[in-house]
Amino acid sequence: MHELSEYFPKSKLKRVLSYYLNTTRHLKILIFSYLLSCFVMAEPNTNTMVAGNEELFANGLENFGIKLYANLAASNRGKNLIFSPFSIQTCAAMARLGAEGSTATELDQGLNLITDDLNAMADLYHNVLSQYEKSDILKIANKIYVQKDHEIQDEYNKLLNEKFFSKAEEINFSANVEAARAINSWVALKTNNRIQDLISSSSLSSDTRLILLNAIHFKGEWVHKFPERSTRDKDFYLDENNTIKVPMMRVEQRFRYGSLTQLDATVLEMDYKDSDLSMLIILPNSRTGLKDLEEKLKTTSLKEIMSVMFATKVIVEIPKFKAEFEVELQDAFKQLGISRMFGPQAEFGKMLKSAEPLQVSKVVHKAFIEVNEKGTEAAAATVIRIMPVMYIKRTRFIANYPFIYAIKTSTNFPIFFGHFKIAH
Repeated sequence: MHELSEYFPKSKLKRVLSYYLNTTRHLKILIFSYLLSCFVMAEPNTNTMVAGNEELFANGLENFGIKLYANLAASNRGKNLIFSPFSIQTCAAMARLGAEGSTATELDQGLNLITDDLNAMADLYHNVLSQYEKSDILKIANKIYVQKDHEIQDEYNKLLNEKFFSKAEEINFSANVEAARAINSWVALKTNNRIQDLISSSSLSSDTRLILLNAIHFKGEWVHKFPERSTRDKDFYLDENNTIKVPMMRVEQRFRYGSLTQLDATVLEMDYKDSDLSMLIILPNSRTGLKDLEEKLKTTSLKEIMSVMFATKVIVEIPKFKAEFEVELQDAFKQLGISRMFGPQAEFGKMLKSAEPLQVSKVVHKAFIEVNEKGTEAAAATVIRIMPVMYIKRTRFIANYPFIYAIKTSTNFPIFFGHFKIAH
């Protein structure tokens, strides 16, 4: 039997970059997509997209997220996984606006973008980002840093500034210590000081020309909180036989629930307060069924999953947990067919006014999630039916072995994907 402390050390924000990829002929673009999910609620939706475009955009993001999930899950078998397809896609889309030729085509296809028209593409992101621009609870921030004495092309700067709320700022990357300090200060400001030292000074040099940043800070409170007095240390199955003690939260409330025959799994949806966001947990029917479930999910949409769900009273037990995940996405992007932007043939002619050749050296993503009794540090009505007293078999959803989860909007727009497991 293992102790929980072996698997849940206190979260420490590590430096994202530990080495520097030297480039000689081509100058560098660094892309950082950082997600801090210690969860807050999005405000009620007031500026929605045209329904057709919103659905297409959501479907494209979901397809991108599912493909990326499959890649990351396969290459990180021994780890808890948490990432934001929206954060990653948004950051890469900012690079796409400055791309041309085959580089642009690869990004369009690999990111599952629904249009190659730059203004239409920027409008789609603007419609999402503008909903949260003034929000104090769901914060999405974009930023571009450009090497001092280098100018961004007017059209590129206009799209980033007006549509992505991403103001360009000049910085001297040659003074790498000061530059890293300035960039990290911005990240800390946008994440309420939860993120420190995101960028190491060794990742910056006189060859760096641009840094693209995306940061998300989200903290959500459950509609139905888990009573703290009900949390107990219980067995969590690593496989059929081996277990570890973890704090399991328990609540009995009315939730949306469903049985997914085609996935050999059950699903539960738990809403967050004051928003249309919810957490979806997909639990394989077998304790060792996570890998098979991940394979089957490649051909199943969120819309299909939601179609079989219904509201019912459920006894729910899920682990109280924290998870942190950090990854460089170059290999994953190449698996998605996005490779040209990492090499000397990259075409980013729409970014800078100078004719310098540019290529992406790194795409870095880091995420953190905490799930506890109060929430995930969002609004469904509770229906009360009066009926004759009779014996009814209670529905149980006991997530005491590895499962998949997502956080999504009411229109099935996926913000986060992940799986929870504990390595031996």
